[in-house]
Amino acid sequence: MSFQFHPYAVVLVISALTALTTSIIVLRRDVPGSLALGGVLLNSFIWSGAYAMTWSLVGLNEKIFWLKIMYIGVVTVPTLFLAFTLRITHHEDWLTLRNLILLSVEPLTALLLVWFGTDLYFDRIYLEQKNGFTVLHLVQGVGFWINTFYSYALILLAFFILGAGFLRANQFFRRQYLVIMLGAIIPSVVSIFTQISNKELAELDMAPISFGVSSILYVYAVFRHQFMDLLPVARGHLIESMSDGILVLDDQGRIVDINPAMQSLLEDESAALIGQNVSVILKHWTQNTEQLLNGMETRVELKVPKKPSSYLDLRITSLYDDNQKVNGRLMVFRDITDRKEVEQDLRRAMDRLQTQLIEIGVLQSQLREQAIRDALTHLFNRLYLEETLERELARATRESYPLCVIMMDLDFFKDINDTYGHEAGDVVLKTLAETVTKQSRHGDFVCRFGGEEFVLVMPNIGIEKARERAEELHQIIDALNIPYGRFILTTTISMGIAWYPAHGKTKEALMRAADMAMYVAKNTGRNRVIVYDESGWANSKVNAP
Repeated sequence: MSFQFHPYAVVLVISALTALTTSIIVLRRDVPGSLALGGVLLNSFIWSGAYAMTWSLVGLNEKIFWLKIMYIGVVTVPTLFLAFTLRITHHEDWLTLRNLILLSVEPLTALLLVWFGTDLYFDRIYLEQKNGFTVLHLVQGVGFWINTFYSYALILLAFFILGAGFLRANQFFRRQYLVIMLGAIIPSVVSIFTQISNKELAELDMAPISFGVSSILYVYAVFRHQFMDLLPVARGHLIESMSDGILVLDDQGRIVDINPAMQSLLEDESAALIGQNVSVILKHWTQNTEQLLNGMETRVELKVPKKPSSYLDLRITSLYDDNQKVNGRLMVFRDITDRKEVEQDLRRAMDRLQTQLIEIGVLQSQLREQAIRDALTHLFNRLYLEETLERELARATRESYPLCVIMMDLDFFKDINDTYGHEAGDVVLKTLAETVTKQSRHGDFVCRFGGEEFVLVMPNIGIEKARERAEELHQIIDALNIPYGRFILTTTISMGIAWYPAHGKTKEALMRAADMAMYVAKNTGRNRVIVYDESGWANSKVNAP
């Protein structure tokens, strides 16, 4: 195998290596379209590299072998470029298995003709000496022209699709479409120029060399303009179809993209907002624009002053480059007006329910009060006494302190009712209730036991102190002058005292002892205080009426 050092081969190798490097960079981007574009560049490497070998080798068979290798890239590049175009313009639904098979029929046929039916693809292949180099001379055949026109048709279709996408795109994505079209149009124009100027391909085909220029352009776009980091397909497939409003910002807070859902939330045309700072929009909705953009992740609710007012849930997410440096932000606006209205309705319903619960609680409290209070005197009744006395005795047991019970009964109350009427009796009962309550300590409780009988429960007090207080109360009641119309009513009272634990350790025993002491007071002349004693009246004090 003989080699010749041809300067064309050097240029082609540089172009091939540039295409290979670019393909590796692109294939490392896991974004829609990266696989197809990587395939275009990888086959451009095969095309340029194999073409370089046809200029570097001397023997005819060697040159023809590398020509066949070169055609792997020649027939593949146009098809992959069309697939890439369909992918980034959101026409991937065209890339069905059936369509891919149809697109592959002609390239595979051309490749088979190059490898196994060369005479059908080229009319003649021979060597000639030119400027001291052995040059492969090709004369185009029918197969060559069919493949050429088919390839140009695919590329023209791809340009048409890119042009339509360019017209629909905003300013940010138009730059990306221009990069794609410029990178593809350079080798296409060069290839057409070569075909027109050389009917017999004895001179250099400039198209493979131009692949290096296109590759350099793509590399520049990748690192300078975020090409292959944010492709138009992302917008077409995601942003365009989302019901949420989307704003894409650059690292300076300028708007680079707006989706249709966001346009419906704005009064300005989206084209007028591209390139402006996001504060142009947010200043009407919030005064904290700078704070919103300071955090890496932010979520806030905004009220939009429209008629009628609407509510938005705003989520801001930072976008990062390969070095984990923030290079933009994604703002997602979700209309939550319906949810807020439901929340407000629910809140109003909860408020109504809360009000009703309070009213029910008040009614329950009133019912409870009615159940444990005497309607006439508003003192606690016998039911309350039985419940509470048991609880107080349990507490006295736990904390080891005494408890006294005073049973009281009005003397000759029936005479008041018979003489002045039941209304006068009610006045006397209410006056007695007020007097006993006023003379009670905090923690004592007074109950109307029934009829003209009352009970005063005094926790944490010794028997002597309880007796002193009972006698004071007795004197106060004895001195009462109760006005009733033109009459002044007076009354006396008999009291019986029992205390825990000496006179009883249960409520029944204690109440029985107090009741017995009271009856002793009644039976010994009334109008007196008696302390329970099994011996009878040893602890009695008599106040004669």
